Amino acid sequence: MLEELNKKAAKVGLHVADAKKPKKYSIRKVKNGKLVAKNVDADEALKIIKKYK
Repeated sequence: MLEELNKKAAKVGLHVADAKKPKKYSIRKVKNGKLVAKNVDADEALKIIKKYK
């Protein structure tokens, strides 16, 4: 799941990583490393990625 999210996120300039909590992800901007969202599940991560398009 992480690889799929990262492929979609890379197209809009974001990076997805595993969070400390299981089945949760954190999203950062590639350009400056600023945190966009943390401790979000896969569905929320997809919504955020779509919002940045």
